[in-house]
Amino acid sequence: MDAAQPWQPPGLTVREQHGAHARVVIEVSGELDFAAVGRLRSRLLPATEHGTVVLDMAGVSFCDSGGIRVLVEAERSARGSGGAFRIAAPSDAVRRVLDLTNLDQMLEIFPDVDSALNR
Repeated sequence: MDAAQPWQPPGLTVREQHGAHARVVIEVSGELDFAAVGRLRSRLLPATEHGTVVLDMAGVSFCDSGGIRVLVEAERSARGSGGAFRIAAPSDAVRRVLDLTNLDQMLEIFPDVDSALNR
């Protein structure tokens, strides 16, 4: 009989693509929670210091207050360095959190990555 595998929390995958004109697309998928927020922060904040960053959140199934904090930090970092921070394709779960916290009024949100890049 096989031993049962211990439960592992869902992870967060972060992929980064560099484009023309100092534009970076960071695609995240999984759960953006306290355990995973450091992984996103370490990739997202440095990128915001160098131009336009688009965060593709289509694959994010959960976002807690730690995730929200990183989004606010990214917006402030981009604004402070003369860049732009944009969210693309937020999942329904993320969209609800952005709406409930009124961050949909503060952050630039686009239906897809192309729209965010071509603004």
